[in-house]
Amino acid sequence: MPNLVDSIRGTQQQFFKMFARPATYRLNPTGETSSIPMFLRGLREDDLFAGAMQQDQVAVLDANVWLGAFPSRQTPARLDRVTSPKGTYAVEQWRGAPNDGEPVFFKLLLRGGSQ
Repeated sequence: MPNLVDSIRGTQQQFFKMFARPATYRLNPTGETSSIPMFLRGLREDDLFAGAMQQDQVAVLDANVWLGAFPSRQTPARLDRVTSPKGTYAVEQWRGAPNDGEPVFFKLLLRGGSQ
């Protein structure tokens, strides 16, 4: 029996594209960069990131797009960088959504904000 998340994956990704804006993602330590559509927002109580601070941001990105941009790596990593028109952020933590072997989205806890 198919899983609901797998069944609606494409629909979720299409809907996400309507809200995402391009930002630059840079891998640490290689410096490899790519422009990736993502949605940046403030931290919410239900984000469940340990050690989150009040000024942190959350970036949501399509896991398939991220994997296509960086085929040499399977997941984001701490200290990768995200640059948006609002500022430059360091990836503090990340998780998949759903948090299993086939995430539809990656959710990143971002810290920083300086230009």
